[in-house]
Amino acid sequence: MSEVDDNALRLPWHDSLWSHMAAGLAADRVAHGLLMAGTPGVGKRRFAWRVVSALLCRQPTATGDACGTCAGCRQRAAATHPDISRLTPEDSGKAIKVDQVRRFSHALHLTPQYSTGRIGWIDPADALSISAANSLLKTLEEPPAGCHIVLISDRVSALLPTIRSRCQIWTVPAADPETARRWLTAQDFDASGVDPDSLRAPLALLARRDADAVNLMAQWDKDLARLLARRANPLNVAERAYEAERRLWVDWLYRRCNDLLLATLDAAPATLDGAIADGARRLGRRRIEAWSRHVSNAARTAGTNADWRLVVESVFIELSQYVAEATRKP
Repeated sequence: MSEVDDNALRLPWHDSLWSHMAAGLAADRVAHGLLMAGTPGVGKRRFAWRVVSALLCRQPTATGDACGTCAGCRQRAAATHPDISRLTPEDSGKAIKVDQVRRFSHALHLTPQYSTGRIGWIDPADALSISAANSLLKTLEEPPAGCHIVLISDRVSALLPTIRSRCQIWTVPAADPETARRWLTAQDFDASGVDPDSLRAPLALLARRDADAVNLMAQWDKDLARLLARRANPLNVAERAYEAERRLWVDWLYRRCNDLLLATLDAAPATLDGAIADGARRLGRRRIEAWSRHVSNAARTAGTNADWRLVVESVFIELSQYVAEATRKP
């Protein structure tokens, strides 16, 4: 993770979870393998970095947080701390390989420069290939003295059971909508018209704003409406989606699948485009449920070595086939 100001790590909807973590830190009862789980946008990386900061601090505060002023904190804030090792994909969206795990494990066994020990950061852990995950098992099971390994995952179910069983799992909660609204307002984000479901992942809302996601999603909605009306080529639609940031597009796709299902029950959110809602009703619940299963399977490949272009194309080709089938039905 890119370092951020320590104050930005303290998110109000994390307070209850942090109180448990702080108690564990104070009693030296924090496991050497920590798996931080949670849906995208709830701040699990900030929570994990808050834990790492506390573990590397020589003078933690009364709340269990890093002091921010000791030598370890200063080096951490400057991204120069010598006792932090990271394991991430060499290329975005690709798998973490065995040789990367071997180098990572070797680094963790080096003598730390500070008495606070070493930190291993694995993000995202679900990008570990099967062979890489198996290679990591011994280090997780028998970590060097004073070493803590922090794994980050959006999809814990995608991890090998042997990885999960060797970690203490901390599930970072979704935000309470009103708490999130107040926090977002303090970040100069206008959350007045945001629906409660979206507010549960406040950091996702900020990421969308920063990525000009409003305009991107408006284009994706137009493409979806045209597909549902049989006025678009699925391959052309897929080409535009393929060029987008994967997590952002997958998040939009999941939400629209849910909106389409709600539309078939006449419960679509007021913000859903009328043409999309009409198209959903023409398709019917059975077809949308089938397409949603395909979407879920496709989304699971976002962090793998799968040919992402073919994956995205398959999503829209299948939808167009269901639309054609619904049109032919007498």
